[in-house]
Amino acid sequence: MDYNKIGNFIAEERKAKKLTQAKLAEKIFVSEKTVSKWENGKGVPDTDSLPKLCEVLDFSVNELLNGERVTAEEYVNKAEENLISLRKAKEDGDKRLLATEVVLSVVAIVYLLALTVIVSVVQMPEWTQSVIIGFGVVVTVIAGVFALRIEQVAGFYECGKCGYKYVPTYKQVFFATHISRARRLKCPHCHQKSWHKKVIK
Repeated sequence: MDYNKIGNFIAEERKAKKLTQAKLAEKIFVSEKTVSKWENGKGVPDTDSLPKLCEVLDFSVNELLNGERVTAEEYVNKAEENLISLRKAKEDGDKRLLATEVVLSVVAIVYLLALTVIVSVVQMPEWTQSVIIGFGVVVTVIAGVFALRIEQVAGFYECGKCGYKYVPTYKQVFFATHISRARRLKCPHCHQKSWHKKVIK
């Protein structure tokens, strides 16, 4: 997906409608800064503003994602290309999220271990030791909650019985027995409990 091409397309269509960035922003309920960001290729409209933007500037979602007007003959091919591009962008985003989860978990554990070593080596009152260790535990737990949330939303879990891919609830992931990123869950498709592995595609 070419953000610069999409941005130029939005700018051209906005100018063709004789709208300022501020006026367009007002019509689609976003800030002028957001419209400017899109037009400068620093982002694309999210799912909330996408339908309204297409309605106001009179183009299809497919044309927006392609960054140009498309003929009826080109429409199906362009739609397929855009779907593939969106899927690839999601996969790349999920990979980055899962990498972030690993870094977050490692940093939190190293932080807690470092505090434990400091407390055992440096002479200090008992209450200070307790506060430092308690703080380290709280930070590690918070990091763990965020890491688990990342794992839940990035990619899918694949049922070991029927191969069905889905995103379970946070509660299901939290309470499931796990080994690394594989979790023992009940499949919403075949209703069997088995080991479900984390997959990106």
